[in-house]
Amino acid sequence: MMFIVTLDSTITNIALPTITKDFSTTLVTSNWISTIYVLVISVFMIPAAKVADQLGRKKVTLFGLTLFCLGSLFCATAGSIAILIAMRALQGLSGAIILPVVIPLAVDRFGRRQANQVVAIIGAAGAAAAAAGPPIGGLLIHWWSWHAIFFVNIPIVLLALFLTALCFRESYDTTISKQIGYLGIILLTTGLFLTTFVLLKGYDYGWTSVPILTMIAAAIIALGVFISIDLRKQDPLMEFHLFRDSTFLSSTVMYFTCGFAVVIYSVIFNFYLENIRGFTPLHAGYIIMFSSLMVIIALPLGSRLAHQLNYRWVNMIGAALMAVGGLLLTQITYTMTNFAMAFAMAVLGFGFGLTNLSLVSAVQYIPVEKAGIASGMVNAARQLGTCLGIALLVGILNNNVNSATKVIRQNAYQTVQTSQLSPSVQTAMIHLINHNSKAAHTAVLVAARESVNVPLPAKASHLRVLANASDQLTAGNQKLLQETTRLAVNGSVSDARTLQSDSQQLLAKQDALAKSIRLTAQQQTLQETQLHITTDEHQRLTSAFANTFWIALLVLVLMCPVAFWTDRQQHA
Repeated sequence: MMFIVTLDSTITNIALPTITKDFSTTLVTSNWISTIYVLVISVFMIPAAKVADQLGRKKVTLFGLTLFCLGSLFCATAGSIAILIAMRALQGLSGAIILPVVIPLAVDRFGRRQANQVVAIIGAAGAAAAAAGPPIGGLLIHWWSWHAIFFVNIPIVLLALFLTALCFRESYDTTISKQIGYLGIILLTTGLFLTTFVLLKGYDYGWTSVPILTMIAAAIIALGVFISIDLRKQDPLMEFHLFRDSTFLSSTVMYFTCGFAVVIYSVIFNFYLENIRGFTPLHAGYIIMFSSLMVIIALPLGSRLAHQLNYRWVNMIGAALMAVGGLLLTQITYTMTNFAMAFAMAVLGFGFGLTNLSLVSAVQYIPVEKAGIASGMVNAARQLGTCLGIALLVGILNNNVNSATKVIRQNAYQTVQTSQLSPSVQTAMIHLINHNSKAAHTAVLVAARESVNVPLPAKASHLRVLANASDQLTAGNQKLLQETTRLAVNGSVSDARTLQSDSQQLLAKQDALAKSIRLTAQQQTLQETQLHITTDEHQRLTSAFANTFWIALLVLVLMCPVAFWTDRQQHA
């Protein structure tokens, strides 16, 4: 259950360009496929955890899995982008139901003595799924189509349904009332929805726009009223007292950081590989796959280390390695080798795998009956970390890319205007810079074949010497033609007219040769100009991503000290 719900939060990112093309829509629209899933999970996870504690975790889980199976089927067979986005919302709702119930079900089944080991395995499945999403998605898209990333859920969910019905007994939180606090749920979901929406779409609408400012104000009011009411209730929806445990609070913050880190490689770095480096989804998946492999290695090693020492050191090492991975990404260049990028993914993935054990450290001292709501709160923190990552990193990336694009265009104008190109070619190139279309490319090729007003080759070009010599020959041939014409008119030399004709042919061929030299030189200059513009574009866009990774690194570094409080000196 943990694997498949988490997998669907990252597997779609690599498929967005393909889905965008298939539905002939825009990337802004298709981005909702990923956004709506995270948004709905973040909003409904805590209320779903509370309802499951009250009504019965097993029956709620079976309902959630059934809903997830239907949502996956409808996503796979969606005939329009609107239906696909709507069904992703259904998937998100079912994911919000499933995620917080996984841990309390398992703890109830295996008991407190084995709880840490069980939760570690669950956390491992979630971490592996988060890291494996892009490479699995790349493979499925390469061998089948984007539909397969949803079809693959169905057999896994059916297996989970069968095992859940067979292996688990019904469990509740016996310390709380069975009465559902509808007002609290409405206030909390409204506040979380507005907060998450603002984080995800603040840059799109503009942080100072009326809709965003209105949503921020409404979110503050809704959450403020909810907290004020909930703190006074005997059976609160949110168990705020759990945050008094420094281990739970610190571990929740570290799990929040894990959600943030997912955005670094599954969204930002994947976007760089596909849109800047031009890699296929499969090629991009191969590189990101190294993070998945290291997660699989890190989790059992981390669990063993935590058993021998405690989770504090595991989380501290993991947080430090994530920061090192972020540092490696800040050094990215357009010519960076696949090995170097894969190594950065491996370091980031190993740290991510270790830090995901904060899910275990968060609940290890929590009473068994509170495992459900605690799990919901911790998992909600991770989803909010992902939302913050998207809001912060995607927003900063867009700003960096827009700034870089303006400089690239200005530099391109200057390069074209100072190059040895004919006015018609310069005009076509300027149009190409402004409108990068197939027609604009064709116009440049047509203009480059025109022999009118073609300038001399650049002084540094070897063709300049040849062009000068050709011009001298042309001048000599013109004098020869003038002399033979004079002789033909005067009739002073026999066969003067034949000589005049030959001189005219020679002059025509010489003129054609001169034009050919100039066109050849212009062709070389055009290629050099395009290469210069393209190189500048690659370097500046890569720099835009590197600057974004610096912000990600800053967040990761700031979170490192928090890992110190994710466990106590000795196990209880």
